[in-house]
Amino acid sequence: MLLLIAAGCGPDEPEPQADPADQERIAELEASLAEAEERIRDLEVDNENLQAALEAAQDADEDGTPDEDDPDADPNGDTEPADTAIDPAQQRTAEGLIDQLRARILQAEDREVPDEWEPGSTMWQPFEVPSAVAGTYDTPGEVMTALATEIEAAALGTEQWETTIRVLLDEDDPDLAYGAVLSWGFLDDSVAGRDVRITLTRTDDERWQPGGAEQRFHCRRGVSDDGEVCV
Repeated sequence: MLLLIAAGCGPDEPEPQADPADQERIAELEASLAEAEERIRDLEVDNENLQAALEAAQDADEDGTPDEDDPDADPNGDTEPADTAIDPAQQRTAEGLIDQLRARILQAEDREVPDEWEPGSTMWQPFEVPSAVAGTYDTPGEVMTALATEIEAAALGTEQWETTIRVLLDEDDPDLAYGAVLSWGFLDDSVAGRDVRITLTRTDDERWQPGGAEQRFHCRRGVSDDGEVCV
């Protein structure tokens, strides 16, 4: 009996000690959490400041007050566009047939070029249609394709950037049509592009043939006094 009592009253088992590595990890997590909470508070303050600035800017716009940081703003609250839009001529018109939009951009008054440059275009001058294009074709488009192939195809990708073909049928005379080959991007410090326009006529056997033609050049630096060549 005494032995049982002695056994029951023995010393308690010691409590297990926490792993030091776990304690260190817990401390690190608590520190990270505190830093995250501090960062959240800072972001909330920044967000409030940005919201206040946005509301102030909206109020200024509604009042017509110009933005001091906008160099194009004027006291009336109007702004000037950075670039003046250049609209192409209407399609399927005589003006649209020979409208070289890139040339008009090159010659725009607000375009930055050296002071001594005066970009422009030469006058229209006679152009001799190559003999290889002579003959008759099923459509006006085939005439123009043959002409463009003969005078421009070899230079594409090397000495020039692009060639555009256009055809305009005469509204009053079904036996007449007009074509244009517009070329641009010449690797030349003087000539930027060239336009060739040509009259096409329908033959008695309902085919089409090339007629008289003219050409003009678009000049980077300027045009000669007689208007015939680029300088």
